[in-house]
Amino acid sequence: MSDPNRQTLPPPVRHVGDIEALAFNDGILPTTVDCAVGIDLPDAERMSGFRSGEKFFLHVNEYVLKIEGRTVLIDAGSGDNMYPTLGRLPGNLRAGGIDPLSVDAILMTHLHPDHMHGLIDNDGAPVFPNAELILHETEAAFWIGKQPTGDPRIDKNLPHVERNTRPYRSRMRLVGAGEALPGVRAHLCPGHTPGHTAWVISSRGETAIMWGDLVHLQNVQVARPEVAVSYDLDGAQAARSRKETFAMCADGGWLVLGAHLDFPGFGRLARAGDAYRIDPA
Repeated sequence: MSDPNRQTLPPPVRHVGDIEALAFNDGILPTTVDCAVGIDLPDAERMSGFRSGEKFFLHVNEYVLKIEGRTVLIDAGSGDNMYPTLGRLPGNLRAGGIDPLSVDAILMTHLHPDHMHGLIDNDGAPVFPNAELILHETEAAFWIGKQPTGDPRIDKNLPHVERNTRPYRSRMRLVGAGEALPGVRAHLCPGHTPGHTAWVISSRGETAIMWGDLVHLQNVQVARPEVAVSYDLDGAQAARSRKETFAMCADGGWLVLGAHLDFPGFGRLARAGDAYRIDPA
């Protein structure tokens, strides 16, 4: 693997009809194969190539869409308070010719730290001060303005949600079914979080999907979509969403943009017997 913290310049780009999709790197996120749920550990080790307890890294990919003269970001990265290997997005955007001030809208897949901490800087000021924040109504209802639940996986995130979204509240738009932006609609993929959202991009008969955290362990979950991860709030529902979305992607020949696929995260799913494989695109 080349240096995973180095942004490829010019940014890798794919076209979906008249819409441009550019890939940007926020860095890498440490994990272990022990996060896999619903698979025997020896199988997970064999498929991933890593042993139990052995640290490896997931890529954290963000995407910029150029739509009818607008600059639209999907997810905002991790900021620089999570791990020293993360928080590269603002610098990489600038290196790729995109000033964060020029971002018109941010489509959020969900409100987990590696997707939303980058909304603000260390002083709490918005990194994208001119951007409209677009979020699925189900995700907003689950996280924003909520009291502690007693589940530490949820409760530890609630203060971060409040702090990260507060500067955008006056220009936050909640969406459900239907078009959120020209050629872009929300596809609810619950499980990882209740309002986890994939963004379906369509133009001139071509379709792509930015599927957020539908896949974490690329070498395991593509072939075994029933495998969940410990980061999922509802692993069984996440697996159902993954199977449903995989079928749409494979049957439709959709271009895939994956938040945690190997950078730049562009691919196409194909059926492989009862399973799937992902080919570079």
